[in-house]
Amino acid sequence: MKRVAVVVGLVLLAGGAQADPRYDELKRVVNRNTGFAHMTRGVNMYTLIALRSCVAAGDIPVLTEMLADRDYVLQLAAAGVLVDLGAPGRAALERAAVGATDARARMLIRDSLREADSPDRRPLADYPLTERERKSIRGCPKTP
Repeated sequence: MKRVAVVVGLVLLAGGAQADPRYDELKRVVNRNTGFAHMTRGVNMYTLIALRSCVAAGDIPVLTEMLADRDYVLQLAAAGVLVDLGAPGRAALERAAVGATDARARMLIRDSLREADSPDRRPLADYPLTERERKSIRGCPKTP
């Protein structure tokens, strides 16, 4: 009987724990702007531009947390936006690379850091889009 009470208590405590609302908001932005090709879900420039339009340097801890998410698309989007955040984003990626326990996440982070050094890389805000494409991007909800 005592074990049942402990299990019920733990379930109630876990159920009462709220996920970070900012994390959930950014995850929704990624999901709303995810591309599909050949029956595969993936990140495209719309995804990165939408997420980038929603974040600032203060969101680096949340983006870093996303690098460890089980959803690979979320990891890709977070890494692509961290690269765009300049030196603070790069430093966060370097710290995450050291702490990454998953080989796939480590490779993703290293690839992102390598892309950050590419001379062909341009900021997400400079990516050429038509007006129609810009309007199709679903970023963060407007706050009153």
